[in-house]
Amino acid sequence: MADFDKATAELPILRDFIDFVNKQSAVYMDSLAGFEGNTVRIGRQVHRVTRPDHIETKNGENVVVWTSAEDPSQPDVILSTIRRATDYLDDNSHGGFNEQQLCASIIVFIFAYWDEEVRPAIARVRGVEPNSIRIDAMGDLRILRNAIIHAGGMVAASEHAKLKKMADLPMPDKRLVLSHDQMHRLLVLVKQAIGEIIMHYTGALPGAPTAEKIVDVAIQNAGPRTGTGPKDRTSSGM
Repeated sequence: MADFDKATAELPILRDFIDFVNKQSAVYMDSLAGFEGNTVRIGRQVHRVTRPDHIETKNGENVVVWTSAEDPSQPDVILSTIRRATDYLDDNSHGGFNEQQLCASIIVFIFAYWDEEVRPAIARVRGVEPNSIRIDAMGDLRILRNAIIHAGGMVAASEHAKLKKMADLPMPDKRLVLSHDQMHRLLVLVKQAIGEIIMHYTGALPGAPTAEKIVDVAIQNAGPRTGTGPKDRTSSGM
């Protein structure tokens, strides 16, 4: 198969991958808005229906006792999934557990789709083994995925030293915690990786951009979708 034919055959595969990554970006942004709404709503309820009754000391620590200010027969619900309201607010806060859980899920999800669907499909087009398709950013994503799945999110210093594109995101021997800006950078690096695959056959041509300059990718007129990725796509930015 000629290079042009291979490049053409890869485009639908990569378009589905782009659609998939864009969907993860959209879910991330929509979820953050939901977390913020949860924080505001429950925070208002807490301030409205409770007040500190007294503070006592147990084992050298201050313990605040709260008393409901409303009719106990018709209380507003300020607990969710058997969590204290304060824990609920912490979980939904900026950079809190819910946001970090979402970041971790997206990392695992994107790498799984790449490793189990996209990478083997590209390898079949090129007539090579999947392991021969190596992209630095996706290798870094694998390291982060392994830390999440196998080490409770801790990125060991030995693994951190292997990072080539994402070394500025985690701290060595620390639990992976990503800010909004860092998550944005991670998704941009994934899109640059897709661009790098696209330019496998065209990167040496005059005027071809470098992958590092890519911040978003779109493929049109690449034939029908394969059914392995999301069907509908809307443009979105972070």
